[in-house]
Amino acid sequence: MEVYQGRLEELVDGEFILKVDTTTGYINHLSTVTGREDWLVHPVPMADRTGFIIKILEVGSSRLIKEIPIPYEGPNALKGGRGANYYVKENLEVLLVGSLGRVGLYNSEGKKIKEWEVDFTLPTTKESYVTLSSRKGLMVKKGAWLQVGQDPKNHMKFRDEKARLARVEFPLDFTHWLSQINLQTSEVRHTNFTIPGGNEAFQGDITATWLMGALDTKRGDYYLGWPYSDTLYRLDGVKLLDKVGVKSRVELNYKPSERIPVGKGATTWVLHKEASQHIFVVYDRQNDLFVRGSKVNESGEGKTKFDRIKHYVLQVFSPKWDPLGEYFFDFKGEKEVENWFVSNGFLYINKPERLDEDEYEFYRIDLGRSKGLKY
Repeated sequence: MEVYQGRLEELVDGEFILKVDTTTGYINHLSTVTGREDWLVHPVPMADRTGFIIKILEVGSSRLIKEIPIPYEGPNALKGGRGANYYVKENLEVLLVGSLGRVGLYNSEGKKIKEWEVDFTLPTTKESYVTLSSRKGLMVKKGAWLQVGQDPKNHMKFRDEKARLARVEFPLDFTHWLSQINLQTSEVRHTNFTIPGGNEAFQGDITATWLMGALDTKRGDYYLGWPYSDTLYRLDGVKLLDKVGVKSRVELNYKPSERIPVGKGATTWVLHKEASQHIFVVYDRQNDLFVRGSKVNESGEGKTKFDRIKHYVLQVFSPKWDPLGEYFFDFKGEKEVENWFVSNGFLYINKPERLDEDEYEFYRIDLGRSKGLKY
């Protein structure tokens, strides 16, 4: 298979600096507003931790466009909404979905203008514990249907008494990976398929259910992927149309991550040094391309990932998932690829270092260059 291979530097066209303040804390779950890809959605906790604020910023200038407060308590709160997942509409209204079957609609000032109940309550028992997930492109809106992901890993059911740690495990027969709510009729529908074959080995890995997805806004198909599989599921709504075996020249080595102690009384999940993992998949409407970001492995003699060099590949595909190019890059030090978003033909990925606490820097990657290269 002839696929162009190069370095990410070939596509980098400048940078974007996200201005942050002392209240920002950890930066994650960045996205853009559908229909306004020059608007970046940046959630931050309220100073008193009584809710969160959805900041809308302009990509490029970091200019603040709007702040939308979402409280956890009071008349504007969503029932059972402390762990709710949000979707920002083009008019800056916000849809909130909670795990107790409540959906809320907020205006751009943060006032709740509608709340309704749907047949959608997730189990929270020791035998079955499921949470909502909107990260990595799982939450999208297509017509009247609002989609949100489900994460079935159970922290409570299994316990390793010797290590005094709760083990994580998800049921291999789980099928409701995605759920969709009709905002007009309140109908709820779910997917009905299991994980790709071979993923049974990752049943006890907390990261194995960090699914990722991308909506092809030109053709209407949605693609769902797993961290440890080269197979993507092509969906129409919640119906599985087919499975796409993504081709690559990169040799990826899938191994489960392990839970290791970090400091006193804390643990974290870490990949093996030689292990690979898919991190995200996105669709770029302007260039009509798909992009998948993956960790290949780590190198160096350091005992932990903080001391080693992390190696990544950015793979660019046509709308039919024909490989167009593979671009490699490395991160040294503690930080990994943790934030990304697409805006008007550019992919933004966080840089490996943060030199100023008031600034969070991104590479600005011109995806149009990959399409125009001569192979």
